[in-house]
Amino acid sequence: MSNAIKAIVCDFDGTFSTLRCGWEAVMKRMMMKYLPDEAWIDAFIGETTGVQTILQMKGFLAELRRRGITGSSDDPWFYKNEYNGMLMESVAVKRDEVLAGKVSAATYHVPGARLFLQALKTRGVKIFFASGTDEVDVRAEAAALGFAGFADGIAGALPKSEACAKEAALKRLVEQAGVAPKELAVVGDGKVEIALGKALGARTIGVATNETDFSVLNAAKKARLEKVGADMIAGDFRELRPLLDFLGLGANPSLAFDKIKTYDAHDRTNLVTIESMFRPGVDPVPEWTDDGFDELVDRVAAARRNGRPVVFSMGAHVIKNNMSLYLIDLMEKGIVTHVAGNGACSIHDFELAYLGGTSEDVPTAIEDGSFGMWEQTGRWMNESIRQGAAAGYGYGESLARYIDAHKERFPYREQCVLYKAWTFGIPATYHIALGTDIIHQHPIVDFGAIGVASGRDFHTMCNAIAQLDGGAFLNFGSAVIGPEVFLKALSISRNLGHPTFKITTADFDLKPLGDYRCKIGYEDPNYYYRPRKNIVNRPVSCGGKGWHFVGDHKATIANLWLGLKKKGFA
Repeated sequence: MSNAIKAIVCDFDGTFSTLRCGWEAVMKRMMMKYLPDEAWIDAFIGETTGVQTILQMKGFLAELRRRGITGSSDDPWFYKNEYNGMLMESVAVKRDEVLAGKVSAATYHVPGARLFLQALKTRGVKIFFASGTDEVDVRAEAAALGFAGFADGIAGALPKSEACAKEAALKRLVEQAGVAPKELAVVGDGKVEIALGKALGARTIGVATNETDFSVLNAAKKARLEKVGADMIAGDFRELRPLLDFLGLGANPSLAFDKIKTYDAHDRTNLVTIESMFRPGVDPVPEWTDDGFDELVDRVAAARRNGRPVVFSMGAHVIKNNMSLYLIDLMEKGIVTHVAGNGACSIHDFELAYLGGTSEDVPTAIEDGSFGMWEQTGRWMNESIRQGAAAGYGYGESLARYIDAHKERFPYREQCVLYKAWTFGIPATYHIALGTDIIHQHPIVDFGAIGVASGRDFHTMCNAIAQLDGGAFLNFGSAVIGPEVFLKALSISRNLGHPTFKITTADFDLKPLGDYRCKIGYEDPNYYYRPRKNIVNRPVSCGGKGWHFVGDHKATIANLWLGLKKKGFA
């Protein structure tokens, strides 16, 4: 059965809880007071396991009458109350010890029960406990053991009622909750609930629990469950995967996106606009310097004069800090030969191209779920990636080609980094972590296409890094994606025999690192800052030189541009 269930009705005692372990012996002891026939009592209890307790007492009273035995009462509720009082003496002690914290609740869990219920809940399955135990007691015991929170409903025997709680719960699910029989499962250790489930057409799991020794199945229970036709039999819930597969729940749960609401981006207030972009050669360059920066500029200039690549890696704040025109100018002057970024870089760049603005007010938008739900951004970017991936293009080139094919939608494309890179013949690659970008929220998102397109961009990135000997890798503000992608691309290049040892690397960020070239241990938080390891130090361990510069992008990028201008790159 491959279709997933939507609801499950679970017996409680002996299936999930062992608080009432030994109830059979208590019932037998009560019955032996009035009917000293051990063989009949053992058989009767075995056959009626799972039946409402009052119905068991009615059967017991009928046997007394058949044999002409006069008991203490002719009322089945008398025997039920006597049995329940005897049983609750031990159950209440156990329950109270759990509530007082003297004993762990897990002591009275059937092995794996909690994980099974958690897996069902995570997958959106409605869980109902249905028991022949008095409802007030089963609710109290489920709460004490920590199971009540999983349940959408708990049904037990009601005072002075002979109605079958299990049957009522099953009927309520099928008739009122809109659950089709094929979407329903029943699990229990008694034949009553299994028979009810089979009659309805639900799939059934018989749990042949041996409450005194979980290393073996209870042979008597197993035989009864097989006789009534249980679809599957388990001793407990420790072998979780076969149970989930049987219930159609083997795959991880997912949330459908088809009903997500999107909004017109033109109605949005943007924090960054085309008008706020800094203009190279027009706007003043902020004063900024750092040890080694002049040497870095010399190395970048030398790399380009020798025809060696300069890779510009960035986080989204290069775009959000209004530095797009500087990067475009560095490309146009032939200095930057490859642009690499994360998904957010492409999104802010793309939005500026069509909207003239980007960067919404996240703190307010997240409150009502409107954050990132922009129709044009999500639809057009996903369309371009899907179309480009199908045509054999990478992520960045797919976006650029889409812009070029729909120029009327993108009046600000000349200020778009990825588009200008494409027109200059310079690769702009984007390295995507799925689930991190607002376009991943759109109803038409195609994660397969995103993966294919970004995977092609990684190959393109590797090609650039393979030629890096004598060149430079500059990282601006990417703390995770840029450093990780660079290190993997460098390893691939060296693995394939490309000489990539005489390289210059530099990381530009706001985070001070002190002496970033000294060795540090795990106890130093800076050890876990990826750019320090993956850009500044490890790549140049066999040659070259790496730096870490501290400063705002508005200052560092502008001063890089100015320094290179002074070197003759006008």
